[in-house]
Amino acid sequence: MTHNLPLPPFDLTAHMLTFTAEALTPIEMGAFKGSALRGAWKAYLQTAYCAAPLSTRQDPLHQQTCPVCYLTEYESGHESRRPYAFRPPLDRRPRYSPGERFTFGITLLGNAMVLLPYVLLAVREMGENNGIGRRGESDRRRGRFRLVEVRAVHPFRREAETILAEGSTNVHVPTLGITAADIAAEADRLTPALQSGGSLRLRFLTPLRMVYRPPNTDRSRLMRRFDLAVFIQRLTERLFSLAATHSRQPDTYTRSALRQAIHALRPLAAEATLHHDATRWWDVVGYSSRIGRTQPLGGLVGEITLSGTALATLLPLLLWGEVTQAGKNVVKGEGVYEVGESAGQRASGSAGQRTGGRADERTSESADGRTGGRADKRTSGRCK
Repeated sequence: MTHNLPLPPFDLTAHMLTFTAEALTPIEMGAFKGSALRGAWKAYLQTAYCAAPLSTRQDPLHQQTCPVCYLTEYESGHESRRPYAFRPPLDRRPRYSPGERFTFGITLLGNAMVLLPYVLLAVREMGENNGIGRRGESDRRRGRFRLVEVRAVHPFRREAETILAEGSTNVHVPTLGITAADIAAEADRLTPALQSGGSLRLRFLTPLRMVYRPPNTDRSRLMRRFDLAVFIQRLTERLFSLAATHSRQPDTYTRSALRQAIHALRPLAAEATLHHDATRWWDVVGYSSRIGRTQPLGGLVGEITLSGTALATLLPLLLWGEVTQAGKNVVKGEGVYEVGESAGQRASGSAGQRTGGRADERTSESADGRTGGRADKRTSGRCK
């Protein structure tokens, strides 16, 4: 089935890894855990494997020769180019007690897969030695965990393979890579229902934080109410940025091609109908070692239901976003979402039935579990 997507195919390969951990001591990370996990993981990598100062780590020439800095610092002026994304635990429990297990994920893009040994070792060592989350009041140590199991998962084939089994030290190279062919196959599976009047559901599992600039203004704004046109444009920009750096044909993804793609996608986004919007704003605050201060991480969570034949053309783009995540701070676990048929469509053929409206979660929560923080002050707006 041809989807006639008005942009070049993204010849990326992604590997989605899922880690199961068991708490050895109490771990406190707050409701949103992505910032704490990524911070501890990155700190171990840089401490153990790269002693270069920050100015050197951000040098493109250094990044090409240092595997750790290629993985953690590769920005080239845009964070979307970094070849990984964290998927934090989705429960909002602020604390894990000894013996309790939790899972989180890391998605590796392009050639980052060759750095798998660094990735696995950093997860194990940050858990058993460095610790994560808030420091304990008595011993001033962070919570520790042991790495139980690592699996590679394929969300579209509904398959998984164990690459590090519990009690084993043998690592198996994963074979479940996600490619453009897998994206096309999943789009083909979902398309017939859309073409016969069905609906598509997007579930935003961690904060979706997108900043855009409305026409005829010079100020950027946060997308505080879901706007499909803004979402499609920012997702397209992210995928082009990733493909220009980590695909096998980077020269295909030029700025000119990006402008043409966005121009062609806008009317398709306008044709889609937003039937049900049960998203809400979740304010969280994390700490950025790069800028040396707290950082607002709030974004939209919840779900939306869309319909329209134009969605069949947009499906490959939306499915790639499920793999790579979308919006800002994906390396800290934001922008995790799932694409699928609407719940009502699966159950009884009706449109989405969830209620809940837009009640904002106004309490600002820091990544280590403390409340207070600094909430976002920027105003929202609509893209015309």
